[in-house]
Amino acid sequence: MNATIEDEKIIPFQKHFDQYINAYLTERDWSKTAVLFGEHFCGFGTGLAEKCYTRGDGLLLYQQDMESAPNPIQVRFHKKQFQLIDPDNALVVAELDMETEILEQTVKFNNLRLLMVMHRVDNKVGIVGMHLSFPTDVHEEEESFPLKELEERTHLFRKMVDQQTKSLKQAYDELTDLINRDRLTQLSSRHYFEEALLNEQTRFQNFKRNYTLMLMDIDDFKSINDQYGHESGDEILISVAVIIQKIARKTDIVARWGGDEFVILMPETELDQALNIGEAIRTAVQNSSYAVVAEITLSIGIGCSRGSWQDQSLFKIVDAAMYEAKKTGKNQIVCI
Repeated sequence: MNATIEDEKIIPFQKHFDQYINAYLTERDWSKTAVLFGEHFCGFGTGLAEKCYTRGDGLLLYQQDMESAPNPIQVRFHKKQFQLIDPDNALVVAELDMETEILEQTVKFNNLRLLMVMHRVDNKVGIVGMHLSFPTDVHEEEESFPLKELEERTHLFRKMVDQQTKSLKQAYDELTDLINRDRLTQLSSRHYFEEALLNEQTRFQNFKRNYTLMLMDIDDFKSINDQYGHESGDEILISVAVIIQKIARKTDIVARWGGDEFVILMPETELDQALNIGEAIRTAVQNSSYAVVAEITLSIGIGCSRGSWQDQSLFKIVDAAMYEAKKTGKNQIVCI
């Protein structure tokens, strides 16, 4: 075959190979890489089991590789030789180095050996076979070793990344829980409640969605603590919290405001609905049994959002209602 004619016929395969290097190693773009493979692609030895794999298996490995190491990979070819088998089939044999950065660490692979088979159908070139290997101290110098060692390193690295990600997420979740949950009662914390109340106030201002607040205080709790001790007092707080949480609706936010005070934020709730829930809570707390021989009751203040209340926050109004309930007899509800 004339050298010039052969050079011209090899050009589509060379371009296809260059597209593969750019899409896979430089751009790290899985979709661009996937379209370069033929339907009957078959590879060998890249899995830990060192088995032949199909196009689907291979593309899954590519996807995992790009997710583990998304940064561009620099390539330096020591050798790159194309061989035209016939007008529709070609081989490329290459020796190359790869270098990238993973988690701010430079990772290098030197003297990788690549064998690729490309096939053309209706003037469209596709990769139909590939084998990649590199020298290893574990094997003889002349032995062609598949990607088991590289795969094992990648597998180990993925485990490290997964563990680090899991540890960071666990730490974040624990910190979030520490901030947003009351340690003793396991209700929402004051911090979480204040954030939720601000959001609800914004919803009211923008969309006029009414909401209701309920503030509760255990009557004469200090004397209970003084008589029975703080450990028994904590048990009472936990028991009362369980009762409140059980009666409140799933859409309500129940929080420990501080000490022996509890608060409920009730989105899109009118005063009569809140009064029914408050009465159910007050009755349940009064009629429950506790670790001490004492009657446990609640004084409750309830208020609903109104557009005319601009000079004083609803929470302050509900707080005043609760103290009015205490001053006028305790174990009762005062609604605003």
